[in-house]
Amino acid sequence: MRRTAIVFHERYLWHQPGPHASVIPAGGFVEPGLHAESPERVRRIYSLVEVSGLGEKLARVPAREATRKELLRFHTAAYVDSVKAQSDAGHGDAGFHAPIGPSSYEIAALSAGGCLAAVDAIVAGDVENAYALCRPPGHHALADAGMGGCIFSNAVLAALHAREVHGLERVAIVDWDAHHGNSAQVAFWDEPSVLTV
Repeated sequence: MRRTAIVFHERYLWHQPGPHASVIPAGGFVEPGLHAESPERVRRIYSLVEVSGLGEKLARVPAREATRKELLRFHTAAYVDSVKAQSDAGHGDAGFHAPIGPSSYEIAALSAGGCLAAVDAIVAGDVENAYALCRPPGHHALADAGMGGCIFSNAVLAALHAREVHGLERVAIVDWDAHHGNSAQVAFWDEPSVLTV
């Protein structure tokens, strides 16, 4: 058995937040460039995993789309519907620095679902741990708004999945990003069974 798995899907690279200068929308005197949450961020990591030979040592967990019911474990129905409508329209804004492009809803659901699939593989004993190399990322999105490039809160949804589907009594979310994972704080502030670090 391979101990560590990776979750990756080519469609993660297809989420297009549109032209930005880091997180500021392009236009006026703002020169168009890439949004900070660009496909290159994940493409480069995945390429390095493959080129280094590490990819051959990892188990592969296939990503799947999170269902609407799974997204509603944390997100409001109005928010999920808004993301879907904006994605279908080909553009929009889920919230603070969380732009939406064509197919962003489906790709964000695939990103969240990839995290749920990782939880399933670990709990089933197929692997000991897994890394979901997905985008859009998911540790800033709130129940009713996207934030910081995050459309759905993958971290919160994965923790809720572990508890509600698999019956885990305690969950720890260890977030080592440079920015505070505020969605986990909001979701679990009064929940002693989930530790967020």
